[in-house]
Amino acid sequence: MLLQSEPLTPLVYEAVENSTTPTTILDVLMGSLAIVGLIGLIGILLGIALAGSLLFLRKRRGEDQVGPDGGGISLGLNTGGE
Repeated sequence: MLLQSEPLTPLVYEAVENSTTPTTILDVLMGSLAIVGLIGLIGILLGIALAGSLLFLRKRRGEDQVGPDGGGISLGLNTGGE
């Protein structure tokens, strides 16, 4: 009794590279400008929020008056030249 084995058939596969679009200098520049613009916009929005909160706290404490009682500084520019 001889056991007959099936003939070996090789597995053949083909490696196909994924086709991607090439990155150009313009793509890099637009991406960097978008990031810089986003960081700038976030900075401006945070600055406005901080300034608004400081103005709100100053007004809430009653320190928003200019004059001798309010503690503000008057330059005296409209005193008539005296």
